[in-house]
Amino acid sequence: MTATDPGQIHPLAHIGFDGSRMAETIAGGWDPALAARVVRMDRGWATIQQGDDSRRVQLRDCPQIVVGDWLAEDSDGTLVRLERHSLLVRRAVSTKAEPQLMAANVDVVLVMWALDTQVSTGRLKDMLVLARDSGARPVLLLSKIDTAESIGDLLDGMDSELEGVETVTTSTVTGEGLEQVVDIIRDRTVVLLGSSGAGKSTLTNVLLGVELQVTGTVGRSGEGRHTTTSRELLPLPSGGAIIDTPGIRAATAWEDEEQEGTEVASRFPDLDELAEECRFSDCTHRGAPGCAIEQAVAGGELTRSRKADYLAFVDQRTALAEVRSTATRLRNRESNRRHRP
Repeated sequence: MTATDPGQIHPLAHIGFDGSRMAETIAGGWDPALAARVVRMDRGWATIQQGDDSRRVQLRDCPQIVVGDWLAEDSDGTLVRLERHSLLVRRAVSTKAEPQLMAANVDVVLVMWALDTQVSTGRLKDMLVLARDSGARPVLLLSKIDTAESIGDLLDGMDSELEGVETVTTSTVTGEGLEQVVDIIRDRTVVLLGSSGAGKSTLTNVLLGVELQVTGTVGRSGEGRHTTTSRELLPLPSGGAIIDTPGIRAATAWEDEEQEGTEVASRFPDLDELAEECRFSDCTHRGAPGCAIEQAVAGGELTRSRKADYLAFVDQRTALAEVRSTATRLRNRESNRRHRP
């Protein structure tokens, strides 16, 4: 398939490449046949699915991506990230100012809670806030219903958080609710969000029809073992794709109250000033013609190690600004949707 025959079925249609993505790539001048999706993230590397093939790319060559992102390819082989339609992001555990991107371009966030563990309504509410803020459709999935007598106490006092949120009870032991889950995820990209021991990997295996995700037992404290260690997008035989995520103990929404709408203070004001002398305003400082940063390195005025530190900072600053913009846009869209008469 090429950009001139968009009527053919795209090889990535089964994991979400639809008509809007087709139109977006064609409008951008990219070949839809070369579109790719990020299907796995590891330390320093991303695995992308492109056509029938998958390959690994270093994040330094394609920074600021997350599992679920769609990519287009320029004529020179450069990967370009397409606009995100949704973004699941939380505040990093170690700091308030840094967002942690979890998944992008998901249609449904399945917030899972196991009914055989002690209920923490605070944590459950936090996860529902993350789901709402993502711009995707939130669904509360109460797993292991075969171990519980009633869910009334769990949902008591959560009316505002559950407004517009579909609630599904499931059991991988009895099969209850699994058909409903299949209907929810069919032809959609779904991310599982929950604490360790919620049953995310077990549910993923059932939906895949194969023991692909390793599972572990839940301890006496109610905390499950972290059996999923990376975020990975997996195609489902019933259609659609599922993203299993490592269990999370903290699900604080990323608000960035102190710096929202402001620039991140630069640690390299001298290099920012030098960068203004580049020939192109959008210079990446990575071999572009007329780059003042490159010229300073060639002339011995700037060390390569300091240039590398500066580029890492620029990537971080750019990513932070983009996350702020995307998160604000998606929160506004979700708020408008909830209050639409």
